[in-house]
Amino acid sequence: MFKSLLQKYVLPKEVDFLGALNLHAQAIKRITHDLQACFIDGNETSCQAVIEDQHQAKNIKDTNMNELLNSFITPIDRESIFRIISQLDWLSVSIRHFIIEAKAYEIDKLHDGYSTLFFQICQSADHLAKGFEKLIEREHNAVATEAQNVRDSYDYLVDIYAEKMALLSKSNNLQEMFIHRELLLQLKEIGKRFQVCANSLEDILVKMS
Repeated sequence: MFKSLLQKYVLPKEVDFLGALNLHAQAIKRITHDLQACFIDGNETSCQAVIEDQHQAKNIKDTNMNELLNSFITPIDRESIFRIISQLDWLSVSIRHFIIEAKAYEIDKLHDGYSTLFFQICQSADHLAKGFEKLIEREHNAVATEAQNVRDSYDYLVDIYAEKMALLSKSNNLQEMFIHRELLLQLKEIGKRFQVCANSLEDILVKMS
């Protein structure tokens, strides 16, 4: 009884930041799979889900940031938490911007040549989300493995990107070259941001060890 009163009125509030970050990572995973469904399957509902942020990624980010600003006790340093919140938010923003730009070019569905790129991005999202799950469970080796899996997915994505850019450079259609160059660059950037998040996940792991 005394302990509960002490925690309620005297001790600073302690927020479950690891659980909150996991919720954010799971929302990013769902957004990423909607991105794939949007352009590979031509699912317009998935496109709108990302644009309208139906997975509430922004609300999760705003809540986490507010909790961080008002918390005195954090499981690791505040800078690390701020960094990963910002990076996860930038991922969802980048995916939403990709859809908006592609729609501006009147692209509703991308040809099969893009499927491997989207697959690797989804793989990165799956591994990152799994890494945050394992972080909560304190399975440190599994967290490190998932972070490395994200980096491996990005390495493979870059290989595919380079091949597609080389093919694109041989096109005689300047409009097609411009549009697909922009889309490929953005997909590469999304993959890169997953790797940055994986590095920050591993940074949190090291500080918790």
